[in-house]
Amino acid sequence: MAPQQRGSGGRRRFSSEFKREQLARIERGELTIAELSREVQIDQSVVRRWKHLIERGSTTAVAANEDVVPASELRVALQRVRELERLVGKKAMEVEILQAARDEVKKKPRWYGVSKR
Repeated sequence: MAPQQRGSGGRRRFSSEFKREQLARIERGELTIAELSREVQIDQSVVRRWKHLIERGSTTAVAANEDVVPASELRVALQRVRELERLVGKKAMEVEILQAARDEVKKKPRWYGVSKR
C-alpha cells in the first residue's frame, strides 16, 4: 500500500512526496483519480484536494489583496508574533511592578544624612 502514518484521531497521513508521485501518475495517464482513490482507499475529493494544493504551491493569502506566502512561512511568522506578544506582556508587568515600587519609595520620607538634634 502507500507510505503513511497515523495522525491524531487515527487519520492516515501521506507524505508530500507520496502525494506528488501519485498525482504524477495521474498526469502521465497511468490511472484516473477514481482508480487512484480505489487503490489507496481514499475519497476522490482527497485526491482532488492534493492536486489543488500542489497546483497552488501550498501557499496561503492571509486576506484579499495581500501577497501570497508559503503556509510554512505564515506559520513561522504567526509563532514569532505570539512570542513577541508574550514578551511585551512580560515587560509591561515588569514596568508596572517597578512603577509601583517607585511610588512606594516616593511616599516615604527621606532622612538620609540629616541628623535630628
